Amino acid sequence: MHAAVFHGPYNLSNDEVNYNYLHDTKEKGTLLRVNACAVCGYDVRVFRTGHKKVVPPIILGHEICGQVIRDVVTTIDDGTTMVLKAGSRVAVSPLIPCLNCRYCNNKQYNLCIHLKEIGSSINGGFAEYVRIPEQNIKIGGLIPVPDNLSDDEAALLEPLACCLNGFYHIGLDTKEAEKKSSVVAIIGDGPIGLLHLQLSKKLYNAETIVIGKIAHRIQKAKSMGADTTVLLGNDRVDGGGGDMREHNLDSTEGIGADVIIIATSDPAAFDFAKKIAVKNSRINLFAGMSLNNFISLDPNWLHYNQISITGSFSSTPEMLQRAARLASNGEIDLSKIITHRYALTDIKQAITATGKYHGLRVIINKF
Repeated sequence: MHAAVFHGPYNLSNDEVNYNYLHDTKEKGTLLRVNACAVCGYDVRVFRTGHKKVVPPIILGHEICGQVIRDVVTTIDDGTTMVLKAGSRVAVSPLIPCLNCRYCNNKQYNLCIHLKEIGSSINGGFAEYVRIPEQNIKIGGLIPVPDNLSDDEAALLEPLACCLNGFYHIGLDTKEAEKKSSVVAIIGDGPIGLLHLQLSKKLYNAETIVIGKIAHRIQKAKSMGADTTVLLGNDRVDGGGGDMREHNLDSTEGIGADVIIIATSDPAAFDFAKKIAVKNSRINLFAGMSLNNFISLDPNWLHYNQISITGSFSSTPEMLQRAARLASNGEIDLSKIITHRYALTDIKQAITATGKYHGLRVIINKF
């Protein structure tokens, strides 16, 4: 089959991969034909610098919409089973949990001590076909795609589920939304930031501020309902701009924020978040950052201002199911996030477009 194989930093090749390994009878699981696979910022970071979870050669790509090759029995959120018929479209949770640790026993599969992931630990979706391991099927990691969602939209159900997980850990509830008492600030104007924007407005009706560095993305945030937008510094083709550390509460017009979501890997974002936090603020570190970057924290600031800091990573199949429902019923419009489409043979151009912040989400949908 045709696949984009990662051999190391800046070494990504279009290869013909031996198809036989997909049919290895020693490996239980199922096979999907890939219909669409989105390019995540994580894929770009791996392409540039590698990652401790990624051992080359490997096929990246974890935001997948695929088609079941043969009937497969899977689990749904109420614990019952269902049969996915051959030809069914599915969104994929990339989790491969051990099913034996304390977190797996509590269905917190994203926190599995021995977690592996499709597109990181094993071959992913930048290929014509992808093998889904048995552990993934047992936890309900294949989610039926509603008929009214396109393949491209379905590929974005995985990042939407991750954003839902972030809101879950923030603890923003509908009672606060009814009072319209919370101000949500989203630091990061990329596709993930704009998914958070939609959730903040649609699910919680919160006053929402989007803060970023790229003019066309900030304009998109305005058109998608942001109450306030903040453009930091000057827009550049590489996505650069002014240093977040130079800005303070004035950037939010003196409002400050009750909830702050850091949806960017820029380490300066945390210092910025501290400056716009008010008493009782909750800060969610949604994005991963380089291990070479450290944040400073005054424990007395946390204590006397009653600040809460949370992290969130990936999601669970249950959240992926909820994401599918939200997109299907029109509460979240995933089509607004998609701006570029490429063939798999143009994977390097797709990686470059993502890394240089052209548009929003890039989809590989021609194999």
